[in-house]
Amino acid sequence: MLQQKSLTNGPVLTLREHEILEFIAQGLSTKEVAQHIDIAPRTVDRHVENVRLKLRAKNRTHMVACAVMEGLLQVKVGGREDSDPGAFSRVDIPEFDD
Repeated sequence: MLQQKSLTNGPVLTLREHEILEFIAQGLSTKEVAQHIDIAPRTVDRHVENVRLKLRAKNRTHMVACAVMEGLLQVKVGGREDSDPGAFSRVDIPEFDD
């Protein structure tokens, strides 16, 4: 099985786990992810749970934060990219005015 490795010697995610993590980071629900990649919602939940456990996260939000800190996701805020050469993906997050 192919796997992507973090450059920080952190958790190793499968390609499917990483794909689902990207969708979750973009705000998609379990049902939306399942429809997008044509698998059962229960299978999505299982992958999310596996990623959450690998990252030792408390919930989905914490899972995404941990993935960013581990270099598994790269965050783009308001058109400005926080560059991290070890990142595998980019998650676009809108910038809000206070």
